[in-house]
Amino acid sequence: MTKVIKTQLKIVIFGILILLFGFMCLSTAEKSTVNERHPDIPCQNLDVLNSVDDILHWEILNDTLHVYTKRDSIRDEYERYKYIKNLENDNN
Repeated sequence: MTKVIKTQLKIVIFGILILLFGFMCLSTAEKSTVNERHPDIPCQNLDVLNSVDDILHWEILNDTLHVYTKRDSIRDEYERYKYIKNLENDNN
């Protein structure tokens, strides 16, 4: 009877050791993937663009970064103004 208990106890201890080893492996794998950088992506922290005052909007479309700045906004407003003035002149 004690031989059966010792065998079961060994199996339980062995299972606990395997679980601990598995958790240790998973925790180190998660830490390494967080700091991993891909060499083919030039800039991986694009959140810093939110802190730049001159950038009004940015987005990635088809693997291309598109940035809309204050200068772009001013240029677009000027183009709208010219277009409206042109329409007004055509009506007169």
